Amino acid sequence: MASLLHAPPPAFPVLSSLSTENQTDLLRAIVEHTASANSLWAPVWNDEGALIDFRYLYVNPAAARYLNHSNEELAGRLVSEFNQEFHESGHCKLFADVYTTGVAFRQEMLHPTVHRWLDMSVSRVGDALLMSFNDIHDRYEATLRSQEQAELLQRVVDHSPSGLMLLEAVRDANKQVVDFVYLLTNNLNAKMMGLTVAQMNGQLVSSLFPGYQTLDLFNTLVHVTETGETIENTFVYDRYGVKGTFDGYYIQQGDGVLFTFTNVTRLAEQQQQLTQMNRDLLHSNESLQQFAYIASHDLQEPLRKVQSFSKMLGEQYAEQLEGTGLDMLTRVQSSARRMSELIRDLLNYARLTTEKEPMVAVDLNAIINEALIDLDLRIQETQPTIQIDALPTVHGRAVQLRQLFHNLLGNALKFQPPGQQPMVAVTCQLADSATLPADLPARRTYWQIDVRDNGIGFHQQYTDRIFEVFQRLHGKNKYAGTGVGLAVCRRVAQTHGGNIAATSKLGEGATFTVYLPK
Repeated sequence: MASLLHAPPPAFPVLSSLSTENQTDLLRAIVEHTASANSLWAPVWNDEGALIDFRYLYVNPAAARYLNHSNEELAGRLVSEFNQEFHESGHCKLFADVYTTGVAFRQEMLHPTVHRWLDMSVSRVGDALLMSFNDIHDRYEATLRSQEQAELLQRVVDHSPSGLMLLEAVRDANKQVVDFVYLLTNNLNAKMMGLTVAQMNGQLVSSLFPGYQTLDLFNTLVHVTETGETIENTFVYDRYGVKGTFDGYYIQQGDGVLFTFTNVTRLAEQQQQLTQMNRDLLHSNESLQQFAYIASHDLQEPLRKVQSFSKMLGEQYAEQLEGTGLDMLTRVQSSARRMSELIRDLLNYARLTTEKEPMVAVDLNAIINEALIDLDLRIQETQPTIQIDALPTVHGRAVQLRQLFHNLLGNALKFQPPGQQPMVAVTCQLADSATLPADLPARRTYWQIDVRDNGIGFHQQYTDRIFEVFQRLHGKNKYAGTGVGLAVCRRVAQTHGGNIAATSKLGEGATFTVYLPK
């Protein structure tokens, strides 16, 4: 054992044991095969003794590749010949200071000649200056990109409209999760908790919010950590000075959870208000239905008696009433009849909202034919010319669509100058999205059905007015009606997801355009 301890060291060759020639060859081999770019410079002085430049004494192959010149081409040449910005960039003065003071210099810099980032080291060696550098351009660019990405992600985190925290599990000796530590949080979460990001990052959650392990939130965090299940939930929170309704999103991240949340308190309150409004609306609809029943039964019954008794009065006592009395009785009968029609039309209008049959496929050709049958008496009286294109099948309610086309065709036959034969044309095509009414979404496809007549027409300025309830452009003595028909047409079109428009000139007829979803 002792012989081993005192045995001489292995006979490795050392530099001092080599001849001067061998030493030189060994050092040259090391310098020329190193990955670092090395060059030796000799100082250049002016007549006043100022160091104004350097000359290349030697460059190794690595340096020669960057300078695009061999050692033989560079030896004895001024450095400034191959570096046009040597003086302007301040490098000449920097290297001169190293030479004159003997204080070495090392810095990462963008070299003005090769335009790459270099890890540069400059020191004085005897009467020469040794300039060495390693190319770190690719590494520097990669680091810079990583830093930019990190800064971008940090900006996203800091300015996110959602609270965000990255939590790592803290386990006891039995590997049970007993707490979490903040690895990362953002400004929104910290501000909501009345803290700063610096005060939260790296801290145990329990140290900032004692007793939080009793909350459902802690159980959710543990579940996601242990199972890897991603969870989305809506929860009400009222602890540690924070109160509201939140949408939470939990995803496992390592041995922990990335937890983000959005404050939806205002949305929840609006939802509650909307729910209450829906209840109120249902109550209002029930009241309207009750009114409809009263109007259809309790109001109509007295009117029928007025009509019945006034008719009997006219038949039995016509001679006694004579001219003035008969005229007054006729007006009573007319008013009662008109009121009955008005109540009926209002009921039809109200039922468009309160009584909705299921949507089914409806053949508009059949609907038009049924409307024409209903108008048979008026057609026989006026002898119109009617042209009807083939019409599509749409998704809708047959009763309501029959009301719509009955009213449009009836108006086309009714609003005519005395003695003129009515002409009615019904045409159909796919609507041009550029000409749709403003309230219809252009992304949908609509049928455009035009009902055109040669009647009395109206001024275009009254287009919106004619679709309002009780709005009439003509006296009831000249053209019968209650002023509800076109309002019904618009309501039917709208409840089917479409609309109606009108174009006209006074004395030149009118065109009513119905838009229905395809």
